[in-house]
Amino acid sequence: GEPLVLRQAGVLTAVGNTLVVGSAGHLLGIDPINGNVIWDTALAMPRGTNDVERLVDVVGGFVRSADVVCVRAFQSVVSCVDTRRGALVWKKPSVGSVGLAGDGESVYGVDETGQLMAWRQANGEQLWSVDRLRYRQLSTPLTLGRSVVLGDESGLVHLLAKADGSVLTRLSTDGSAISVQPVEAGGTLVVVTRKGGVFGFQPE
Repeated sequence: GEPLVLRQAGVLTAVGNTLVVGSAGHLLGIDPINGNVIWDTALAMPRGTNDVERLVDVVGGFVRSADVVCVRAFQSVVSCVDTRRGALVWKKPSVGSVGLAGDGESVYGVDETGQLMAWRQANGEQLWSVDRLRYRQLSTPLTLGRSVVLGDESGLVHLLAKADGSVLTRLSTDGSAISVQPVEAGGTLVVVTRKGGVFGFQPE
């Protein structure tokens, strides 16, 4: 029923017998048998004077650890929700448009300027932030081994240390933007570029 929605992936996942769905700044728990809403947790409220400014859609990707799901609401907050009862675990302001990554202990995300931040998943405490990749139009991150992996608009793939955000290495592709979140498949780091290139890297 919203006048505008983002043209990008949202959140839709099953946790136990509950379908968890992101919708208009809310995370919903839905009974997949009959469609009834079991719980409804508000993450961000629309603000602004027009429909674009009021967009607070929940964006993919998300982080799941046991029954806790962590998500980003577009240009507003990063939040973690206990899906057993729809309780908000924590919420932190963060203006960004791409999703999150995590490893069970920490949650990682980039804001609109390209600053990479790490929060403690248990309570939302900010662990560190780095701004060395600012204004590079970064992708949704991926956690891989001891690294946080991000692609940028020039086709570079950056591997940063999960411990402190320090640079581990940088990989080149075809010079066009990394168009989707990097993925790990069978021990191989796979990235796809806007030109249609598919690149596989074997992390050490």
